[in-house]
Amino acid sequence: MSYRTPFERMSGLAQESRVPDASVYRLSLYHCYLGEALRTGGIDRITSPQLAAELSIKEETVRRDMSFIGGVGRPGAGYEAKSLFQALTDFLGLSDEYPIVKIGSIQMIEALHVVFPAESYGVKPVGYYSEMPEDVGKTIQGIEVRHVTDLPSLDPDLEIRVALVACSPGWVQMTLDLLAKAGVTGVLLLTPAIKLKHPEGMDIHHVRMPCDIKSLACRCQLPIAGSARP
Repeated sequence: MSYRTPFERMSGLAQESRVPDASVYRLSLYHCYLGEALRTGGIDRITSPQLAAELSIKEETVRRDMSFIGGVGRPGAGYEAKSLFQALTDFLGLSDEYPIVKIGSIQMIEALHVVFPAESYGVKPVGYYSEMPEDVGKTIQGIEVRHVTDLPSLDPDLEIRVALVACSPGWVQMTLDLLAKAGVTGVLLLTPAIKLKHPEGMDIHHVRMPCDIKSLACRCQLPIAGSARP
């Protein structure tokens, strides 16, 4: 699979400029790393070898990924960190505060905020939706929580394209369908539902923690390659 930048999607240049999904993921990783480094004030310039070492990625892979954004940095001189961060921001089609909605109970949303304080990563929650009737009308960070069935009335002027979904399993399919009706095309799904129907045109990144734990447990029990068997 491959990715088209927002500019490519509008201009029709994607036929010649498709970017592999793996490169898009790494470019977002560089963006996160630089954002954190700039926030802590610990970086002015960075080179491909430094990025590669910091993120345990091959240097040639970093250089190949950077070739997709073009016009940033000079051979041997590296990159001015702020300029590279902005170039990555533009390429990924983000803004300084990319708007998202979060769906789940208030308890879940607040717990997620502890481990993922959105404002620290350039993401701005602009709507909260819960499947729990008792949550409706309460506020999180000054935003009123609405019921998940209100998703189709999501304000189109907000241009929400991505949602974080952590609702209870019984509500997942309905939530995805309602998000599709609201024009949301990307979902980070944290609920461990196993079988789902993907709405047409929706990209779902699904974290299945129970399955991930089981596969990890299996790998931890397997003998290390090359070790002697009893």
